[in-house]
Amino acid sequence: MRVRFLPRYSPDLSPIEQGWPKLKGILRTKEARTVDALNEELGPALNAIAATDAKAWFKLCGYPNLN
Repeated sequence: MRVRFLPRYSPDLSPIEQGWPKLKGILRTKEARTVDALNEELGPALNAIAATDAKAWFKLCGYPNLN
């Protein structure tokens, strides 16, 4: 058995880091400034992220093609 240390965390390798700017941008355009407004706009904002967006983010981070 061998111990292998994982590399330090890198946001460049995390697809979710690519999604945050899109989500935050959508919420900013909706001007969701209160908790109630945020709760109301969060669902549609998440639905605006398409599967093609997610696949592109995974590819950008070096993951193999997802079918």
